[in-house]
Amino acid sequence: MLTSLTEEAETICWYEQRMSLEKDKAAKAIMQNAQKEAFKHFCLDLEFLFRKKKDWRIVAQNILFKPGDITKNGEKAEKKVD
Repeated sequence: MLTSLTEEAETICWYEQRMSLEKDKAAKAIMQNAQKEAFKHFCLDLEFLFRKKKDWRIVAQNILFKPGDITKNGEKAEKKVD
């Protein structure tokens, strides 16, 4: 699943690079649509890993969608594991 997550992240990046150079609006719209699919797949893979990996879940729950400084939240989250 980690390989799949990595591949989806790479796909998102590739589309981002291609869209930044694409001049044709129709082609860009198709790439945006495909990138949205890659976002979905990335999130599905990540959710699977959060459900299977307790430490990942603990850290994510203490960083994602939390107000405040992201780095400080990360440091606090890290301390909650082990």
